[in-house]
Amino acid sequence: MNRQASFVAGVLIGGLAMTACGSGNSHSASPPPSTAPAGSATTAPSGTTAPSATSAPVTSVASTCPTLAQANTALGVSDQGPIQTSTPGGGVVCEYTGAGGNAGVTIFANQSPVVFAGQVVNAGKAPGMQAISGIGDGGFALTAGGRSVVNAYSNASRTLVAAQAPGALAPTEALARVALADN
Repeated sequence: MNRQASFVAGVLIGGLAMTACGSGNSHSASPPPSTAPAGSATTAPSGTTAPSATSAPVTSVASTCPTLAQANTALGVSDQGPIQTSTPGGGVVCEYTGAGGNAGVTIFANQSPVVFAGQVVNAGKAPGMQAISGIGDGGFALTAGGRSVVNAYSNASRTLVAAQAPGALAPTEALARVALADN
Protein backbone atom coordinates (compact mmCIF):
# COMPACT_ATOMS: atom_id res chain seq x y z
CA MET A 1 0.00 0.00 0.00
CA ASN A 2 1.46 3.37 -0.90
CA ARG A 3 1.99 6.15 1.65
CA GLN A 4 -0.96 8.24 0.48
CA ALA A 5 -3.38 5.29 0.57
CA SER A 6 -2.12 4.40 4.04
CA PHE A 7 -2.74 7.96 5.23
CA VAL A 8 -6.26 7.98 3.74
CA ALA A 9 -7.11 4.70 5.45
CA GLY A 10 -5.64 5.96 8.71
CA VAL A 11 -7.60 9.22 8.60
CA LEU A 12 -10.87 7.46 7.82
CA ILE A 13 -10.34 4.89 10.56
CA GLY A 14 -9.18 7.61 12.96
CA GLY A 15 -12.28 9.65 12.17
CA LEU A 16 -14.44 6.62 12.80
CA ALA A 17 -12.71 5.89 16.06
CA MET A 18 -13.26 9.46 17.23
CA THR A 19 -16.88 9.51 16.21
CA ALA A 20 -18.12 5.99 16.85
CA CYS A 21 -16.43 5.53 20.21
CA GLY A 22 -17.23 8.75 21.96
CA SER A 23 -20.34 7.99 24.00
CA GLY A 24 -18.53 8.45 27.30
CA ASN A 25 -19.50 5.07 28.72
CA SER A 26 -17.42 2.01 29.42
CA HIS A 27 -18.48 -0.06 26.41
CA SER A 28 -15.71 -1.10 24.07
CA ALA A 29 -15.53 0.32 20.58
CA SER A 30 -16.69 -1.49 17.48
CA PRO A 31 -13.88 -2.50 15.16
CA PRO A 32 -13.21 -0.03 12.34
CA PRO A 33 -14.82 -0.91 9.02
CA SER A 34 -12.82 -2.19 6.14
CA THR A 35 -12.91 0.08 3.15
CA ALA A 36 -13.60 -1.20 -0.29
CA PRO A 37 -10.60 -1.32 -2.64
CA ALA A 38 -10.45 1.41 -5.25
CA GLY A 39 -12.46 0.52 -8.32
CA SER A 40 -15.02 -1.61 -6.49
CA ALA A 41 -18.38 -0.31 -5.39
CA THR A 42 -20.28 -1.43 -2.37
CA THR A 43 -23.50 0.17 -1.27
CA ALA A 44 -25.06 0.22 2.16
CA PRO A 45 -28.61 -1.14 2.11
CA SER A 46 -31.08 1.75 2.25
CA GLY A 47 -32.88 2.22 5.56
CA THR A 48 -30.75 -0.23 7.54
CA THR A 49 -28.32 0.34 10.35
CA ALA A 50 -25.74 -1.73 12.16
CA PRO A 51 -25.76 -2.18 15.94
CA SER A 52 -24.27 0.72 17.86
CA ALA A 53 -21.06 0.50 19.86
CA THR A 54 -23.08 1.71 22.85
CA SER A 55 -26.30 0.62 24.47
CA ALA A 56 -28.21 3.56 22.95
CA PRO A 57 -30.48 2.69 20.03
CA VAL A 58 -29.61 3.81 16.53
CA THR A 59 -32.26 5.41 14.37
CA SER A 60 -33.51 3.73 11.21
CA VAL A 61 -32.53 6.61 8.89
CA ALA A 62 -29.46 5.76 6.84
CA SER A 63 -26.58 8.17 6.35
CA THR A 64 -26.37 9.51 2.79
CA CYS A 65 -23.21 10.17 0.75
CA PRO A 66 -22.89 13.43 -1.16
CA THR A 67 -23.41 12.83 -4.88
CA LEU A 68 -20.40 12.81 -7.18
CA ALA A 69 -21.47 16.20 -8.58
CA GLN A 70 -21.69 17.67 -5.06
CA ALA A 71 -18.27 16.26 -4.10
CA ASN A 72 -16.64 17.48 -7.32
CA THR A 73 -18.08 20.98 -6.81
CA ALA A 74 -16.98 21.07 -3.15
CA LEU A 75 -13.49 19.75 -3.86
CA GLY A 76 -12.98 21.64 -7.13
CA VAL A 77 -11.90 18.49 -8.96
CA SER A 78 -13.31 15.80 -11.22
CA ASP A 79 -13.27 12.61 -9.16
CA GLN A 80 -15.05 9.26 -9.43
CA GLY A 81 -17.31 7.67 -6.85
CA PRO A 82 -18.60 7.51 -4.33
CA ILE A 83 -17.53 4.13 -3.07
CA GLN A 84 -19.83 3.59 -0.08
CA THR A 85 -19.02 1.36 2.88
CA SER A 86 -21.35 1.05 5.85
CA THR A 87 -19.91 1.33 9.37
CA PRO A 88 -20.90 0.02 12.77
CA GLY A 89 -23.33 2.44 14.38
CA GLY A 90 -25.25 3.27 11.20
CA GLY A 91 -22.66 5.43 9.49
CA VAL A 92 -21.27 5.38 5.99
CA VAL A 93 -17.81 6.02 4.53
CA CYS A 94 -17.98 7.79 1.16
CA GLU A 95 -14.76 7.69 -0.89
CA TYR A 96 -14.07 9.76 -4.01
CA THR A 97 -11.01 9.00 -6.15
CA GLY A 98 -9.24 10.86 -8.91
CA ALA A 99 -5.94 12.11 -10.25
CA GLY A 100 -5.58 14.48 -7.28
CA GLY A 101 -5.83 11.63 -4.77
CA ASN A 102 -8.49 10.11 -2.56
CA ALA A 103 -11.00 12.19 -0.61
CA GLY A 104 -13.65 10.92 1.71
CA VAL A 105 -16.27 11.70 4.28
CA THR A 106 -17.57 9.50 7.07
CA ILE A 107 -21.12 10.34 8.12
CA PHE A 108 -23.06 9.38 11.24
CA ALA A 109 -26.56 10.83 10.69
CA ASN A 110 -29.54 11.00 13.00
CA GLN A 111 -27.81 9.50 16.02
CA SER A 112 -29.51 9.02 19.38
CA PRO A 113 -28.99 11.95 21.78
CA VAL A 114 -26.59 9.91 23.96
CA VAL A 115 -24.41 8.69 21.08
CA PHE A 116 -24.40 12.11 19.40
CA ALA A 117 -23.30 13.85 22.61
CA GLY A 118 -20.37 11.44 22.92
CA GLN A 119 -19.40 11.96 19.29
CA VAL A 120 -19.40 15.75 19.65
CA VAL A 121 -17.27 15.61 22.81
CA ASN A 122 -14.62 13.61 20.95
CA ALA A 123 -14.80 15.38 17.56
CA GLY A 124 -11.89 17.72 18.28
CA LYS A 125 -9.71 15.51 20.45
CA ALA A 126 -7.29 14.29 17.79
CA PRO A 127 -3.83 15.82 18.25
CA GLY A 128 -3.52 19.10 16.35
CA MET A 129 -7.26 19.63 15.73
CA GLN A 130 -8.32 23.29 16.03
CA ALA A 131 -11.85 24.66 16.46
CA ILE A 132 -13.24 26.29 13.30
CA SER A 133 -16.47 28.15 12.57
CA GLY A 134 -18.86 28.24 9.65
CA ILE A 135 -19.63 24.52 9.42
CA GLY A 136 -22.81 23.29 11.08
CA ASP A 137 -22.98 23.94 14.81
CA GLY A 138 -19.31 23.25 15.38
CA GLY A 139 -16.23 21.97 13.69
CA PHE A 140 -12.58 21.09 14.10
CA ALA A 141 -9.84 20.96 11.47
CA LEU A 142 -6.27 19.88 10.87
CA THR A 143 -3.98 20.14 7.85
CA ALA A 144 -0.87 17.94 7.91
CA GLY A 145 1.17 15.96 5.42
CA GLY A 146 -0.54 17.60 2.46
CA ARG A 147 -4.04 16.54 3.59
CA SER A 148 -6.84 18.31 5.44
CA VAL A 149 -9.28 16.78 7.92
CA VAL A 150 -12.54 18.33 9.15
CA ASN A 151 -14.84 16.98 11.87
CA ALA A 152 -18.15 18.88 12.05
CA TYR A 153 -21.60 18.36 13.52
CA SER A 154 -25.21 19.54 13.32
CA ASN A 155 -27.30 19.63 16.50
CA ALA A 156 -30.66 19.74 14.68
CA SER A 157 -30.11 16.46 12.82
CA ARG A 158 -27.70 14.94 15.41
CA THR A 159 -25.24 14.27 12.59
CA LEU A 160 -21.45 14.20 12.73
CA VAL A 161 -19.16 14.10 9.68
CA ALA A 162 -15.42 13.51 9.33
CA ALA A 163 -14.17 14.72 5.93
CA GLN A 164 -10.63 14.45 4.53
CA ALA A 165 -9.04 15.40 1.24
CA PRO A 166 -5.65 16.23 -0.25
CA GLY A 167 -4.52 19.84 -0.17
CA ALA A 168 -6.04 22.95 1.32
CA LEU A 169 -8.60 23.11 4.09
CA ALA A 170 -11.32 25.08 2.23
CA PRO A 171 -12.37 22.25 -0.16
CA THR A 172 -12.48 19.76 2.74
CA GLU A 173 -14.67 22.19 4.70
CA ALA A 174 -16.96 22.44 1.64
CA LEU A 175 -17.26 18.63 1.48
CA ALA A 176 -18.14 18.54 5.21
CA ARG A 177 -20.81 21.25 4.66
CA VAL A 178 -22.40 19.25 1.82
CA ALA A 179 -22.44 16.07 3.91
CA LEU A 180 -24.10 17.88 6.83
CA ALA A 181 -26.66 19.53 4.54
CA ASP A 182 -27.60 16.18 2.95
CA ASN A 183 -28.05 14.44 6.28
